[in-house]
Amino acid sequence: MSVKHILLGVLSWAPNSGYGIKSEVEYYGRELGWGRVSFGSIYPQLKKLEHQGFIKTESAEEDGRKTKIYELTAKGWRELSNWLEQPPVFPEVRDELLMKLSFWDTGKPEDRELLMDHLELRRKETKQMLHHFEQWSTNGYSAISEIGGLEMDYLKDRLRFDMEWYERMIRQLERPPTSPRQDPRGLFKKASQRKKHAFSESKDMT
Repeated sequence: MSVKHILLGVLSWAPNSGYGIKSEVEYYGRELGWGRVSFGSIYPQLKKLEHQGFIKTESAEEDGRKTKIYELTAKGWRELSNWLEQPPVFPEVRDELLMKLSFWDTGKPEDRELLMDHLELRRKETKQMLHHFEQWSTNGYSAISEIGGLEMDYLKDRLRFDMEWYERMIRQLERPPTSPRQDPRGLFKKASQRKKHAFSESKDMT
């Protein structure tokens, strides 16, 4: 996936100004499927797409001011179609919470309450995002296609699952710690010993 194809896709919905495209790309919730697109990457990419002949510009008047409107060319429509035909790559997920869960039992195993706080914060954020998608689905304004609606259903289902999982994690952390599910080399016990040794050498237990 690239910013190039996101912009071509947005313009397939309707001709739009740079500000309008930016608003669509940065609309709350889109990052769940599109990833984060920085403001600084949009306008240079539009200029590049125009130079390459994928889009063209037309002048229009908005609120009494002249503005530049972008529209797909035949070459742009073909490029979008060609991209849609390609098999999608498997998603790369980089979630800082999941990364922290991987290292919690060696880096900070004694502080389960802090991890519960992290999970509760994420649960609340997820609930807000789910509420946003539910309103978006029925706001009477946004154009939502058959396929786009199915995508939105998937994202809502995923958010509901995530909320249930965060709640399950919090309940687990409220209980006393249990043994590792699998640790044939005793790495967790060794990590605790290595950590104590490192702090004793530095004389800094803070």
